[in-house]
Order: sequence, then structure tokens, then C-alpha cells
Amino acid sequence: MTPDKEEARNGAVGKQETDPSATAATDDPSLTEPNGPVISDEELAQAREALDRDPAEGDRGGTDEPGSDETSGPDAPGGNNAPPPAVPGDGTAGDAEPEPDSEDGEGAQMSLLDHLGELRLRLTRSFIAIAVGTVACYGFAEQMFNILMQPMIEVFQQRMADKPMLPIGFYDDLRDALTKLLGEQGFQHTDKIDLFVDALQRSLVQMAQEGHFQYTYPAEAFFSYIKISIVAGLFLVSPYVFAQIWGFIAPGLYAHERKWMIPMAVISAAFFTSGALFGYFVVFPFGFEFFASFSTEGIQFTPKLNEYLSFCLKLLFAFGFVFELPLFIFFLARMGMVSSQGLRKKRKYAILIGFVLAAVLTPPDPFTQCLMAGPLIVLYEVGIWVAFFFGKNEKRHLERRAKAEEAARAEMDAAAANRQDKETADKEAGEPDKA
Repeated sequence: MTPDKEEARNGAVGKQETDPSATAATDDPSLTEPNGPVISDEELAQAREALDRDPAEGDRGGTDEPGSDETSGPDAPGGNNAPPPAVPGDGTAGDAEPEPDSEDGEGAQMSLLDHLGELRLRLTRSFIAIAVGTVACYGFAEQMFNILMQPMIEVFQQRMADKPMLPIGFYDDLRDALTKLLGEQGFQHTDKIDLFVDALQRSLVQMAQEGHFQYTYPAEAFFSYIKISIVAGLFLVSPYVFAQIWGFIAPGLYAHERKWMIPMAVISAAFFTSGALFGYFVVFPFGFEFFASFSTEGIQFTPKLNEYLSFCLKLLFAFGFVFELPLFIFFLARMGMVSSQGLRKKRKYAILIGFVLAAVLTPPDPFTQCLMAGPLIVLYEVGIWVAFFFGKNEKRHLERRAKAEEAARAEMDAAAANRQDKETADKEAGEPDKA
């Protein structure tokens, strides 16, 4: 040790011995506590001797003591005030990489640019999947369009059976006229005339029952097929699209929120499919029959291709979304925003809103509007029961929650009382020792 270092050390030790405040600041806190244990003079001397040791000894280069560090000690930058080296994971300021909240690293923070990059990647994958699904479904566009045409074809067939295109007895009159005309010309094969009339009758009936769609500009049929292919492709790759959406939002959800997402997605898809099937098998036949009833001998019902497709898709999506009403009420009830009592009180307003919403989502005719408003009102009643069983603000749930809170409060009060009694007993037991 150099003379300068020895002098500095002696000065520091002398200051500690003459300055009581400095000694109190460096001693163990337990030595100065009023209720702490009594320290003997020998233990106090040993503690001061430990403080008097030069912290630089053993930190010099070339020492054989374990744990020596050439960069530590008074000669290091910052002297004796240099902070200790940071230990990874101890929570100090030098810990550059905090541990994630979970073992799989889901708690790691992402910057705004990282989120935008992740969103761009998910959207790109979804659009590519939709494009592939559209191309795959385009080869079946005609078959899918025939499926959409089937309700209208059935309406045409029913109208032909109820109201023939030609007057009754027309074919008999035609057969007699041809037989007479050809008989005058010396034609004796009347069976040929019967075959001709029967074939003509079948052809006319088949043409009337098939139902024809027209388009007024050259690319209308092509774009109609593209439209139905896009819808079918989106439905085909919807599980993959949902997986991309789930991969983007799942890291930001709590565990109890993630466990609800998969069942809710399955239930939502089931409700949407049920609504679309209800529109196809129930609403389409009645709706098309209602629309076709306005055709007369002077007004023929000949729907356009693109308009018919848009009409069908609009109705299918409208009924699919309407059937999501119970699920929507479920989420509102779980968040405490609605209750079954409130929904019952506002039933009359819900009926009015149902008819207004049906008028917006469906074509402007009262028949189709009633066909949508009816299921909407029924689904609202189903939503009331959903809120009753799963609602957060239901009366029975509030009472159960109040009882649980009261029991928890009583338990906390009992624990606090026990802790206070224990502290009092410890204090009373410590007073004789202090005396």
C-alpha cells in the first residue's frame, strides 16, 4: 500500500471514529433499532475492525485472492462509489434483457413498426389464400350459380303447373288441324302427327320451366362468375384466414380471454351458416314466389344475371349476420352492458328496430322485410335467455358476488385482527427482555 493510500485510509477511519453520525450510517441497521438485540462491546469492535479494512486490498492486480477484479477498487472509474456489476435477471438497471412474462416469450414487447409489419404479413397471407381459393372455385362457378338458380327454377315450374302458358286444349286443336291439313294432301301417317305434337309440347314446357336469365353487356356473365367465385373462395379458405387473425390478436389477450375465442369462433360460424341456410331454403322460395306473382301476360318476369346474383348474395349475408344476434348479446351480457331485465323492458323498441333493420338489409318490399324481422324478433328473445344464464349483472349473480365479497371482507378482517393480536403479544413478550 502506498503512503498516500495509507494516509487516506487513516483519515477515513479517524473520521468514522470521531463522527458518530458516520458510524451510525455505516453500522448494521439492527444495531441502532430501539427494539433490536443488545450488542456486546466485543461484537462492536469486530464490526468496526471489518469496516477499517482497506477495500483496495485484494483488488490489486497480481493478488491471489479469489474474486479479485482489476477494474474494481478506488482506482476504477468512480472510485468507491462505482456500482456493483449487474447480475442478469436481478432487476437492476444494468439488466438489458428483462425476462419475459411467460416461458414461451409471449410477454415480450413489440414496437409499433413490429406490429405493422406483423399485420402486413398476416394480410398478405390472407389475400393470397383468398386469391387461390377464388381461382380454385372459378372452375365450379357454373355449378354454384345453378344452385343459386334452383329456387327460382322451382318457382317457374310451379307457376307453369298452376298457370299454363298455352290455353287448355291447344295441343288437341293443333293435332286435329294438322291431321286435316295433311290428310287433304294425301298424308296417311297420323301417328307421325301425334309424335310431333307431343314433342312440341314437351319442348315448350321444358323451355318454360327452365327459366332464363339475361345479361345486357358482354362482360356481365364473366364478372358474375368472378363474384360468386370470390365469395365461395372466401368461404373455402375462411379457416386459414381466421388462423391469421388469431395469430395477430392472440398475443394481446389474457389466458381467460384466449380460452373463449375458439369456441366463440365455432359458434359464430354455426350461427352464420344457419342464417344463410334459412335464407336459402325458407326465404328464397317464398320471396321469389311473391315477386313472380306480379308477372302477367303483358309483363314477363325475366331477371338479369348480375342483379339476381347480387340479390341472392345480399340476402344470404344479411340472414347470416342477423343470426349472430344471440352471440352479440352474449358478449354484451358478459361485459355487464346489458341484462335480461333491461332487454325485457326494451322489447317494444327492439321490435321496431328489427323491422327498420330488416328494411335496410333486405329489398324494399314488405314480404321479405317480414321474413327477416320475424326471425330477428325470435333471436332477440333467445338473446334474453342467453343474457339471463350468462349475464354479469343478473340479480342472482350480483347477490352471489355480494355474498362472496362479504365473505372475503370478513376473512380479511379476521386475518387483520389475528395479525394485530400477534403483534401485541410479541410486543408484550419483548418488554420484559428489554427491561
